Amino acid sequence: MKKALCLAVILSFAGTMSAFCGQPFDAAAWRGVQIHDLPALQKIESSLVGKVVGVRINYRGDRISHPKPNWYESSIWRYRLGEKDKFAFLRVVVAKKDLQSFKSIPTDFKSPTEIVLYGQVGRETEANFLFVRLLGRKVTLDPSGNATVDW
Repeated sequence: MKKALCLAVILSFAGTMSAFCGQPFDAAAWRGVQIHDLPALQKIESSLVGKVVGVRINYRGDRISHPKPNWYESSIWRYRLGEKDKFAFLRVVVAKKDLQSFKSIPTDFKSPTEIVLYGQVGRETEANFLFVRLLGRKVTLDPSGNATVDW
């Protein structure tokens, strides 16, 4: 019961943010978007809740759950061979319409490709975990510096 309630809170928060998906960000807002490595993002998480960030990853988790009709949950990962903590991960929420694009991200942890995903940081307060509601991976800038994030 508690898990269902926590998930409902997460998805309702993510649902309120769906207005940002596919909509452009003005130049001033986009200049404030920073790209983080997963371990760094986990350390400064409380100050980023509600903000749009970029996250560097190598691969995604192969498990995808479907808790609500329009939302899926999964994880994104970063593997760094030479570091003490080689693996870092973060939970993500993906809209149903973006699921196929999300599935195009490799699931092999040895994937050499660095991918930057953009999303809005959220925190589930009762279960105390950080998640990102993914917006996309491609950024299109117009001449004025306004950005549109899409898959």
